[in-house]
Amino acid sequence: MISFFRRNQVLLSAFLSVLFSLYIIAPAAKGRLRADPIGPLLMALMRPLQAGIRATILETKRVYEGYVALRSVSTENEKLKARIVELEAETSRLLEVESTDRRLRELMEFRSGLPPGSITASVIGNSASTWFHSFILDKGKADGVEKGMAVVSPLGVVGQVVSVTSKNAKVLLITDPHSGVDAMAQRSRARGIVAGSLENGPIMKYVKRSEDIQEGDRLITSGLDGIFPKGLLVGSASTVRKKSFGLFQYVEVALAVDPSRTEEVMVVNTGPAQAKD
Repeated sequence: MISFFRRNQVLLSAFLSVLFSLYIIAPAAKGRLRADPIGPLLMALMRPLQAGIRATILETKRVYEGYVALRSVSTENEKLKARIVELEAETSRLLEVESTDRRLRELMEFRSGLPPGSITASVIGNSASTWFHSFILDKGKADGVEKGMAVVSPLGVVGQVVSVTSKNAKVLLITDPHSGVDAMAQRSRARGIVAGSLENGPIMKYVKRSEDIQEGDRLITSGLDGIFPKGLLVGSASTVRKKSFGLFQYVEVALAVDPSRTEEVMVVNTGPAQAKD
């Protein structure tokens, strides 16, 4: 018997369902069905399921709407980030233009106090050598630049032109040990030669022991070397020592100009005294 039910469980289930339906429909068709004994039970059983389905649908809708909103915010965020990058680049460019414009204005004002024929030039390259301190300018013989001309900036002395081509010039910087600028203390007029050194940076050489020079004294060009106009700032005396022997004092110099940060300069023609090739 059990095996019979197992083999025909689908057919029997269908048959019972039909009988159950007829049981409900027949009284209704005859108008005798006053109350539905099954309906309320089914509704009671289905209510939690319906509530769960509704809650699931609402939660799914909420999650989907949140996802769509999040994607929209993410897209907008990416656009804003890209715009910020563009604005930062534009700000950087404008700041650089403003900085360059300010330096050029200062250079033009400074030029008015220099000898006629002074030439504005830009630094386009630095020396890679550890033995020579120099840089390259974007002006050369075609622009009137000659070997021996002084190179200065509104801040002070930079160096001297040591070689020239048609379109470029090489400048030996004041920080190089082979350089030399005839300078004097503005306060006491004590004289010496400012040059680079291999040990402690720029120094002022050949300052006699009898000369009055003190730490903090401003050092300016004397104009006696025939290269640099008189009165340009070279730097200041940062250390002054009188050794127990010798004819000269030891003077370290803090330069007014940092050549590594220099971008535009003036090439100065001092006249007949300048060196020739």
